[in-house]
Amino acid sequence: MDLQRDAMRLATIGTVFVWVGWLAIIYALIAGVLWWIDLAGRPAFNFIEAFAISAAAIGVPLFLALIVAAFGHALRLFALYVAGSSK
Repeated sequence: MDLQRDAMRLATIGTVFVWVGWLAIIYALIAGVLWWIDLAGRPAFNFIEAFAISAAAIGVPLFLALIVAAFGHALRLFALYVAGSSK
């Protein structure tokens, strides 16, 4: 049952990646909304311009956070596949 323990370790590592990814997604969204509100309140930008600037600024961090979360989900699914096929 050494393979079962390795699958469990892999699932645990995957869970860490899932949590980190989803927390980064939430952080990026909250930061984007707060920055949008801050920019929209300034006289130099209107509502749509502020949205475009804040959306462009959080695009890359949001994309990277989604990749981290997806990698964690893939690790967990692979661990489930390994644990199921070892019986």
